[in-house]
Parts: sequence; structure tokens; C-alpha cells
Amino acid sequence: MRVWIDETELQGCAGIEDALEKARVHSEEHGRLIVDIDADGQPIDDALLDAPPADAAGISELRMRTTDPIAFLTETLASARESLVLVREDQGQAADHLRTGQMEPAVESLMAVLTGWHAVRDVVDQTAALAEIDLGSFEYKGSSADANITKLSETLSEIKDSLTRQDWSSLGDAIEYDLDEQAQEWDGMLDAMAQRVRQGV
Repeated sequence: MRVWIDETELQGCAGIEDALEKARVHSEEHGRLIVDIDADGQPIDDALLDAPPADAAGISELRMRTTDPIAFLTETLASARESLVLVREDQGQAADHLRTGQMEPAVESLMAVLTGWHAVRDVVDQTAALAEIDLGSFEYKGSSADANITKLSETLSEIKDSLTRQDWSSLGDAIEYDLDEQAQEWDGMLDAMAQRVRQGV
């Protein structure tokens, strides 16, 4: 199996596990971040990344691409902030639909809201891991990541409970006020994380 990371061929890789470890060391030494892995011209199967085998698993060639971690993470955080703008729009639509008793479009908008928040939360977790930011102690402008994460979990739990109980009034309030406040807080947090990343991963 031949293994490439950008334009460099890594020699002596015994299998997938060994190749990934050598690539990790190589990318760290060069201040790069692996963002893409192809196996024989196709995106590698996630199962091979979750539990890399000691052999080549029938793969002839692995190609990995890297990027500058600071540029990648700041761009990812900027995209998450853009996603939050769309989430706030969906929240407004869901609240409007609830007020007018349009339950089907309200639930549709709410599903988009929950999906959007899940994606933003993933970005925060993954960025924190890659940039070695401790979310438990990360503070900015009088706020803290830990408090935001806890508050969001509580609000989303309240929303699911209200949905289960069909308590449309409480549901509307949580979406229109609590979640909107959270969106503003998280926007500030994403900006603060980007500033931290720019200071050096």
C-alpha cells in the first residue's frame, strides 16, 4: 500500500493503523491538519478510521490532504456563525407558526432549529478538541462556554418536554425568547473561540 500526505509519500507503512499514525505525526511536525483521506480514489470508509486495521484492508493507495489549522478552524467557526443566523430565522418562523396555530409548519421549522443547533454544537466540540480549548474553563466578555452549553441543553430539554406535552405556549416562549438569547450568546462564543484560535492553535 502506498501512502501519500499532500505531495509527500510516507514510507514503510505496514497497514491502515500504521499509516494513520505516521500521517498524524507528519502533519503535527509540519503544523498541518489532515482534512481529507481517500482510499483508492474514494473517501475512506469511516469504519476504517474508527477502528484502523493493522493490514491494508485491500487498499492499494491512501492519499491524505492537509490544510493550515488556523485558517481551517477560523473558517469553520465563521460558517457556524452563519448557520446560527439561519437557525434564528427558523426559530422566528417556528414561533410565528405556533402563534397562528399552524402546527405542521411549526414542527418542520422546529426540526430545522434542532438540526442547526446540533451542527453548531458539533463545531464547538470539534474545534475545542483540535485547538485544545478547555470548554469547562473558557471564558469571554463576562460569559463562559460551560454556562452556555449547560443553558442550551436545559432549553432544548424544555422544548422537547413542551413538545411532548403539547404545551404550545411554553414551546413558543422557549423558542422565541430563550433560544434566541442563546443564539446571541453562542455567536459571541464562536467569535471568541475564533480569536483564541488566531492567537495560535
